[in-house]
Amino acid sequence: MKKIVVFIFLLFVFSLPVEADEIYDTQYDNVGADRLESSLDDETKEFFSDNNIDAKDPNWVNQITNSNVLSHIWSIITGGLKLPLKSGTLIASVIFLTASITAFSLSSRYDMAIYAGVLVVCAFIATDIWQSVEAAVTAVKGCSSFMLSFIPIFASVLALSGHTVTAPAMSALLLGASEVVSFVASFFVLPLMGGYLALSIASGVSPLLNNAGIVESIKKISMWVMSLLGTIFVGILSVQTVVNSAADSVTIRTTKFILGTSVPVVGSVLGESISTISASMGLLRSSIGIYGVVALIFMLLPIIVELLLWRFVLMVNISLSELLALSKIAGILRAVDSMLSVLLGVILIVGGMFIISLTVVITAGKT
Repeated sequence: MKKIVVFIFLLFVFSLPVEADEIYDTQYDNVGADRLESSLDDETKEFFSDNNIDAKDPNWVNQITNSNVLSHIWSIITGGLKLPLKSGTLIASVIFLTASITAFSLSSRYDMAIYAGVLVVCAFIATDIWQSVEAAVTAVKGCSSFMLSFIPIFASVLALSGHTVTAPAMSALLLGASEVVSFVASFFVLPLMGGYLALSIASGVSPLLNNAGIVESIKKISMWVMSLLGTIFVGILSVQTVVNSAADSVTIRTTKFILGTSVPVVGSVLGESISTISASMGLLRSSIGIYGVVALIFMLLPIIVELLLWRFVLMVNISLSELLALSKIAGILRAVDSMLSVLLGVILIVGGMFIISLTVVITAGKT
């Protein structure tokens, strides 16, 4: 059996070109890495195309500069600020109008004016904020879909670079995580955010309910559970990768030693060929792996910026409401901000889990 494996490996060695650049280009096409771009969302695809970011070029990372990144972030800010700014301006108008009415109202009409202001704020903010919630869920599902396309390609590169133990273990864990993330985003995140927002608003509006403690407990428990699951997943993947990479390293070094000592005359040449192939495949592994990391960052960046802008606008209006002694309106806005903080936490944990996992696999076991 060992002789058959060695024979197949030798056939593989002799069938490859000896130039590192040719090996990189050939194996890039063989693993189907050219299909990665089609898995990106339109905005990320446009940014990569405009800046000539293509993993087929081993030096593609040099195309990412401070100027084009900052320019892209600024375009995201200017585009994402329109909806929060519009809603924030309308809410601020309602706050000033409500404060003016309550200042000159009799005590019997004071509560009526407050609850009218609260209902108008809810009407203004509900539709706009839910668009951002749906966009966030779409972004998470987009990252999951990208990972489902990316992982088989990256696993093939790992296997071809000699990491035959690491590749299946890594792909099984990450594919499973991607499936779970897609399922949770589709069937749990939107209902959870809707229920959380409804409970928060009810707690902030109704004089008969005081669920602030329950809402805060739900927020803390959900964040702790997500953080714990993400940490456990990354920990398991890290341990498996370190152990499996050590086994792969031993296999590659043993193969070099056997070829160098057992094959007459050309043994040392074969050993150098293996070193060249390993270096070229290592470059391809790093290039495609980092491409995946960068793609995930740019796919999540727009929705993260949009949610942060929403939170900034809400905080300004919360401060304004508290300044004018409109605690009910401040409670509503604080409830919406709390929901957005949970949603932002979900996105950061999911994105961080994928990015850290890929980084661990890329950097572990370099031979």
